[in-house]
Amino acid sequence: MSTTATTRRTLNPIAIAALAAVAIVLPHVPSFFHRLLDGDEAIYASIAALMNMGEPLYAGGGVDNKPPGIFWVYAATFRVFGTYQMSAIHTIELLAVVATAILIFFAGRHAGSTRAGLLAAIFYGVMTGAGNPRLLAANTEVLMMLPLTASVLLMLQRRWLWSGVLLAAAGAFRQSAAIQVLLLPLALAYLEPRVTRVRALLLFAGGLAAGLVASALLLALTGSLPGFWRWTIGILTQYAGTNWTPAVVWSRAQDSVLPFLLATAVLWAAAIGWAARWKQLEPAHRLVTAWLVASVAGSLAGGHLSWHYFIQVMGPLALLAAFAIDHALHTPMRREVATVVALGVAAPALWWGAYDVVADPLTYDWSPPIAKHELVATYIKNHTKPNDRVFVWGDWPALYVESDRDMASRFPGFLRGFDRGSHLPPNNWDTTPDVWPALQADLERNPPAMIVDTAAANWSDFAGYPMRNYPVLQNLVGTKYRLVAVVDGVAIYVRNS
Repeated sequence: MSTTATTRRTLNPIAIAALAAVAIVLPHVPSFFHRLLDGDEAIYASIAALMNMGEPLYAGGGVDNKPPGIFWVYAATFRVFGTYQMSAIHTIELLAVVATAILIFFAGRHAGSTRAGLLAAIFYGVMTGAGNPRLLAANTEVLMMLPLTASVLLMLQRRWLWSGVLLAAAGAFRQSAAIQVLLLPLALAYLEPRVTRVRALLLFAGGLAAGLVASALLLALTGSLPGFWRWTIGILTQYAGTNWTPAVVWSRAQDSVLPFLLATAVLWAAAIGWAARWKQLEPAHRLVTAWLVASVAGSLAGGHLSWHYFIQVMGPLALLAAFAIDHALHTPMRREVATVVALGVAAPALWWGAYDVVADPLTYDWSPPIAKHELVATYIKNHTKPNDRVFVWGDWPALYVESDRDMASRFPGFLRGFDRGSHLPPNNWDTTPDVWPALQADLERNPPAMIVDTAAANWSDFAGYPMRNYPVLQNLVGTKYRLVAVVDGVAIYVRNS
């Protein structure tokens, strides 16, 4: 009598890791088909170029409403690889995604299983790439998520001091990271014995304070501290107020929120279903659920509602969905679950990947006529010298990067985030009364070899704000510059001399 022994084949761990890496990296490949993926990249790049010329951030080295981390990363990258080397920046972005996915794997394995960790890492990698071109950009959210995820992982491991330090590091990239401090009471209650909670609280607070002090010292040493408070903290209420209007919210919800929810519907269904089992959840799973809720609030707080804002949500969403799917794969319905998840995750990623390869990231959502920005950038480059400064009126900092020219002022654009089609008075955070004397001083110190007026072509709905309505520009152009060309409707001026 003979028996047949059956053995279950197990996949090589190296092969599994390689497959996971491919799944994480592949959705981000389209980012290397374009020099710029959105206007924010152009803002960070043009400011970083000024910083590398020795000017302080939030002053002569460029003004924006973001914390300094993103500018430090861009400036350091440009120092190593050259100014406006955006392929290097996109490589940094991809490395940040991969590193965050690895941390998510460890969090998933710590709170669930190895398979849950792998699923969560893959879900995060796919979600951060499966969307419109702006989602792929080297933006504040994707860089913030690396220290933010590390902070949560260290919370789960009860390493409170370094969890606080890394939360401060995350805040150096985006203000919305601060909302994660709300997780601390739950983390202490769920994970820490009662007798050691005060000690854990003090350790976390000490780490957070140390991180904040280190950031403040870096700002002070670079002469950026006064401007930081003025431009990143003082304007938060005004910035949010310009976004939280019904027309703006509805428009951006259609462009980003609804497509994001559709592209991640399978993962949302799994995560919500798992969170609904609140009473049966382990403490670590409850903490991840609270992380998801806090992240949704943080991503919505500014009211801007662009797709990349929801990268903050994708980490905890990936983990919760992975816990649910890992559990479902132990049921008799495992094949059906695997099929639904594979199709629900892969189909949107493939569709958006193909779209992002061929779409122009700077004008993909425009109605005709489409701005021929490469044509204008080529004109600028061909009719200026490499060391010449250029001033662009409007909200088109991409022209600086595409023409490889430095800004003549500290302001990479105007009325940024403002609903320029609303016919509201242009009272924006970057058009306050103290902007114009600073702009005038910049243009006197660094006279632009060329002034590029995108309002003349109504690029980005800027026709309602002609230069003649702003005395600083009207006086400068009227007395010292002459019109020499109109390219795609954009008026181009050079100095009379």
